[in-house]
Amino acid sequence: MYLGLTGNIAGGKSTAAKMFERLGCYTIDTDILSRRVMAKEGLAYPSVVDFFGVDVLDKEGNIDRAVLRKVVFNDDSARKKLEEIVHPAILKTESRLVGEIKGKDDKAIILTQAALCVETGAYTRFDGLIVVYCEPEEQLKRLMLRDNISKEDAEKIIRTQMPIDEKVKYADFIVNNSGTPEETEKDVKRVYDLIVLMKSAMRQKS
Repeated sequence: MYLGLTGNIAGGKSTAAKMFERLGCYTIDTDILSRRVMAKEGLAYPSVVDFFGVDVLDKEGNIDRAVLRKVVFNDDSARKKLEEIVHPAILKTESRLVGEIKGKDDKAIILTQAALCVETGAYTRFDGLIVVYCEPEEQLKRLMLRDNISKEDAEKIIRTQMPIDEKVKYADFIVNNSGTPEETEKDVKRVYDLIVLMKSAMRQKS
């Protein structure tokens, strides 16, 4: 089983992913892969520097992600160009990791954690999609606390993403992360059990 795991910023994707890991799932974080492909030896590094220039590099020649984020934040064309460079490199790296996991465990349940899974259409390549849901008011509070930013700045960041109520329309499974960690863990277990049943049904069909 190969599933996507998505949600919105400060909505609890990473929290849910760790809970799924404790249940025996393998997880791949595309944010970590993004850092890897933009590292000096990474697949996307040369193209990012060619397009955005040396101004996005720090003193050691590494891509400064904070600087790059500012460059693309209010520039849709620049953001799209960055995605065109980085996403294929991430996908290539992800495919290799999935192959390695399947090679050592043919019964694996693999979850790829990706914030833009729905927006980019990437969800269509998975056996199913898990959306981590968080009430917008709770998401706003968590983002302000996590990043130590104002309500205005947090709302601005949230507005750049697809509304969570729209995103859940694409979900095969929904984890509710609006409450306590214990409540979230219980919901993750519920979804995990459904995935195991789905996996068993797929195996019987094949």
